[in-house]
Amino acid sequence: MDFEPGNPPPCPRLRVVFAGMDGRFSTFPLQALARRHEVVGVVHSKPRRVRRGWLVDWARAGAGRGNLGRFAEFLGCPFFSAGRSAGPGLEAFLREARADLLCLSNFSFLLPPDLLEIPRLGAINLHLSLLPRHRGPNPWLWMFHDQDRIGGVSVHVVEEGEDSGPILGTVEHEVPEGISAGDLADEVLPRAASLLVEVVDALACGEATPQPQASAEGLRRARFVPPGEALIDWQTWPAERVSHFLRGASLWHEPFPPIPGFVRVYGPALCGKPEAPPGTLRQTGRTGWIACRDGRVPFRLRAVPRELWRLGLPLALGAGLWLLA
Repeated sequence: MDFEPGNPPPCPRLRVVFAGMDGRFSTFPLQALARRHEVVGVVHSKPRRVRRGWLVDWARAGAGRGNLGRFAEFLGCPFFSAGRSAGPGLEAFLREARADLLCLSNFSFLLPPDLLEIPRLGAINLHLSLLPRHRGPNPWLWMFHDQDRIGGVSVHVVEEGEDSGPILGTVEHEVPEGISAGDLADEVLPRAASLLVEVVDALACGEATPQPQASAEGLRRARFVPPGEALIDWQTWPAERVSHFLRGASLWHEPFPPIPGFVRVYGPALCGKPEAPPGTLRQTGRTGWIACRDGRVPFRLRAVPRELWRLGLPLALGAGLWLLA
């Protein structure tokens, strides 16, 4: 069943526990849900630890941390932070909340079946793909990698498997050539949040009709990609495809060593005679380019003030101690 944003039908307000990670892929749906239903608990799932080198890890530590906690405080509801597994603490939290429904969006691990049965209406998940395509933790990275021109959002029943439960609603969207993940999120997240609210409304009214998913056989799983894994085929990919992938997937994947305090912002492909072997990076100051088989992809370095501040703090402390010595 497809939903389009619109005026929600009259229905009882449900008691909802919301679960996700810090960042707007979770907080945007949470805000929309809180305007229609009673959020009685917020669960934060810690992201997977990714090591990119001690200096980069130090610079980026804590970015965005605490968003869900601050929303829980604003809403006046209990808050629980879970590690990479549920544990008895999460079970106790869900039982104390006495929720009608558990809503997940960008949650970082699978929940065991016994926890899913605690809320009266079970659990649902907002997933950023048209399931069963791109099941898994990184749907947008693989959407950009596979050059999908039509993407979508699915709300489904949470079962024991990964993103495999019956579908409760979907919304399609275009993936324009060269769009960044941030710009795409600006367009998609309002529609995704509306879809989630309309599904919750339908559940509250007893009007939801789950539809079984099609088979995922032969489809790529949207798996996690560790730093340094090669995803670009430099010998066959044209510059336009490299540019599209890098501009869209840079939130989750960096094909070249990161620079502490800066991020690379990629531009449209420049076609022409290659000036270096494909996959070669050239940089002068805060600009540079990457050679492709039929051209190059330019980039510029954008400063991240928070990271620069964290990098400068130890230097400032060291200089202060040296002056005092």
